[in-house]
Amino acid sequence: MDELDETQLNNHVESLKQQLQYNRVKTSVSIPELVKWIEEKMTEDAFLNPEVVKENPWVETSKCVVL
Repeated sequence: MDELDETQLNNHVESLKQQLQYNRVKTSVSIPELVKWIEEKMTEDAFLNPEVVKENPWVETSKCVVL
């Protein structure tokens, strides 16, 4: 592995300092919360419910054809 110069080392240290400030959550807590959120939002998902697309005024009604 090549040696890093002083600037690269300083950047690496600064990056590590920023990472230490992140609020971390255990996956045993976050995954059930994520699954719950996904299940709540399934009714609003246009890919799963075509009725939602019909209610969207911004959906294109015709396709653009490139000649």
